[in-house]
Amino acid sequence: MELQHALDPEELAQLTLQWGFVPMRQVALTVDAPFLSGDHQLLTNRGRRAEICYVMHRGNPADGLLLHIKTFYPDGAYRLPTGGIQTGELVADTLAREIYEETGQTVGTAANQVKVERLLGVLAYDLFHRELGPVAFATYHYLVQMPADGELDPQDEDESIGGWQWCTPAELPAVADRLDNVYRRSATWADWGHFRSLSHRFVAEML
Repeated sequence: MELQHALDPEELAQLTLQWGFVPMRQVALTVDAPFLSGDHQLLTNRGRRAEICYVMHRGNPADGLLLHIKTFYPDGAYRLPTGGIQTGELVADTLAREIYEETGQTVGTAANQVKVERLLGVLAYDLFHRELGPVAFATYHYLVQMPADGELDPQDEDESIGGWQWCTPAELPAVADRLDNVYRRSATWADWGHFRSLSHRFVAEML
């Protein structure tokens, strides 16, 4: 597999064999600079073709899902963690790498490892950027369980993790609303907030 596109047919076929039916949704969104092109908003730079989103809980999703915030985000802009899938990189490899870099937890089958439970679904985006033109992107959402006694210990300083919160699935729409309203605090993060809110509404529906 060459894996150059956000949605690779061969990879999607393999994911379907592994996980069964994979819910998919297409979204069209018009965006502008600095989203996709400015500091900390370069979603598709460095060869990123898509991203993973890990929806992490400690044993029961209803008891809490992990959110994080980065040091350069607007105040209160907590969200579900994501990580870029590079050109040529498998979705599953990205999931394991990003979970380790951001939380210090390893993916596996042992009791002290993160268990990948389910591929919740894929959001595919048709982004139209007023400077860059049409941009295709996708977010692959996975439900994962970390050990009940696991500690969050970021391994990559470049991830700039600024803090963690837990929210219930029922609170995800409110998280999405806060992201949609980021523009009230910072106009430069408006398109980012609108984009990020979509995953939270999608995950709330899939759970």
